[in-house]
Amino acid sequence: MKQKIHEYNSDDIEVQYDVVRCIHAAECVRGLPRVFNPNKRPWIDPDEASAAAIAEVVTRCPTGALHFTRKDGGSPETLPDTNTITIAPDGPLYLRGDIEVTTPDGTTLLKDTRVALCRCGASENKPFCDGSHAEAGFEDPGVYRDVQVKPPENRSETGPLTVQPSKDGPFLMQGVFELCSAGDQEPVPARQTALCRCGQSANKPFCDGSHRQAGFKDG
Repeated sequence: MKQKIHEYNSDDIEVQYDVVRCIHAAECVRGLPRVFNPNKRPWIDPDEASAAAIAEVVTRCPTGALHFTRKDGGSPETLPDTNTITIAPDGPLYLRGDIEVTTPDGTTLLKDTRVALCRCGASENKPFCDGSHAEAGFEDPGVYRDVQVKPPENRSETGPLTVQPSKDGPFLMQGVFELCSAGDQEPVPARQTALCRCGQSANKPFCDGSHRQAGFKDG
């Protein structure tokens, strides 16, 4: 996978920034504009706030472009109690939890707590979102229609959520998680589903086979 990581240090914390995974959601800028200021160089200055405050804001980054390492003995990022997939209106799938993204042959590509996956089909960094949905004019309200998931056998079950992008096809999701809409719909508990990543499904976010007719290619 593509990476371009820059590191920004203070005595108490190191902030890692992966340029490739950033889609300018700007949670960091809104959260701590003194630390995260795109108009300054360097644009991240960890001396402008406490390590605890910076760590809290970094965990708001929905793509995983930002991470931190505490030098002051503070706690690392903790895993959420529940894996979640949230459908962004006109945008990506935002995943939080114990996430493992693999290649189509099952090789581990990334393990992370925060990931943004492309669902418009236009990203140049598939399976990850690179912000291309805006230029592509991708539109979807981010709500459920005909729900197509396999429910968990045990709601208390835990473990990683595995994301396998099938060759020229959907995301195959395996592991207990909650699928959350952008609206006021209740989260859907699931342990398996296939989610569209070509942008063409008539039943988004679920795959309906449209990738075949659309000639979707993931490479």
